[in-house]
Amino acid sequence: MKKILILITLSFSLLISGSLSSAEILNMVSKIKEERIGISLAKLDGTSNPFIVKTKKKVEEKKEDNVTVYIPPPVVERVYKVDAILNHAAFINKKWYRRGDVLDDYKVGYVSRYSVTLKSENGKRVLKLERRKKFIKLN
Repeated sequence: MKKILILITLSFSLLISGSLSSAEILNMVSKIKEERIGISLAKLDGTSNPFIVKTKKKVEEKKEDNVTVYIPPPVVERVYKVDAILNHAAFINKKWYRRGDVLDDYKVGYVSRYSVTLKSENGKRVLKLERRKKFIKLN
């Protein structure tokens, strides 16, 4: 049954594709290759923003042409700085953290030799130890 359905589909597609002549196909390709003239940059700069951002919190209200636009607050990510990594523990923002420890909204996932992986509900973040730091070798 599947073979018959495939054969019918293939024969139908061949029948449809055979309806265009080579001249018609070349004409279509030449139309695609033609250079199209779009809108000028000067005219584009004068247009208003077509996107309206709606949020639950009303932070800033701006009225333009009887349209109220709500601008959401900027998302500020905390800065985490890895100063040292030693024995699978990381010194982040002047505190030591190991795997499983909680750092603000993140949970320390993995501590490698040169990086730390932080996991949260929103995703993960990889903090890297800066290369200019000097590594301490213990004998």
